[in-house]
Amino acid sequence: MQASAKRRAFDPEHVVFAKMNSPILNSISVWFQNFGSLTPGSIMAVCLIFLAMAFIALPRAPLICAAGAAFGWKVAVVIILSGTVGAILAFLTSRYVASDWFRRKLERKPNFGVVAQAVDEEGWRIVALMRLGVPLPGAVQNYLFGLTKIDISSYSISTLVFTAPQVFLYSFLGATGRASLLDENLGISLVAMALIIAIVTLIAWRVKALLSRRAPLA
Repeated sequence: MQASAKRRAFDPEHVVFAKMNSPILNSISVWFQNFGSLTPGSIMAVCLIFLAMAFIALPRAPLICAAGAAFGWKVAVVIILSGTVGAILAFLTSRYVASDWFRRKLERKPNFGVVAQAVDEEGWRIVALMRLGVPLPGAVQNYLFGLTKIDISSYSISTLVFTAPQVFLYSFLGATGRASLLDENLGISLVAMALIIAIVTLIAWRVKALLSRRAPLA
């Protein structure tokens, strides 16, 4: 009875998803909860959602937390793989399908131009730093990188490898939130999680400092 009561208390509107103000994000998070566990159907749903998120400038962090809460931290693997495929498709769209349109948008944002120039000069390193620590929506990054000279293989590998830390972090946070309510033991070290948070924060600061030295803020 107690476990059942705690499960009923695990309301996504009030726990992990309290900060998700968008009705779209709320609907998706509740949809995840309705699946209950990782099955072929829920894996397909997660893949489709994060493929689509590669094209839409919405925050991914709340959805990753939602997926972690619904399915556990192992869903991070599904998110990373599907998100990378989506990022590649968005990159190719920007480069080969709608480059003129995206370039006009880029010209309105001088700082984006600075990032594009940095990618042209330093290649995958800037992509890696952006994926690790810049709070710029992934979709915007995908389109921006498509306008640079970086080759598809360097872009793909950098995206796959360097989106992983944040995805695992947010999945852990979601899964840990659920576990604390259901008295489950995930075996996740809080020290390790704190270390991941510290590393991601440090990288974000480093990226901001690097780009601010390049960017004409006027």
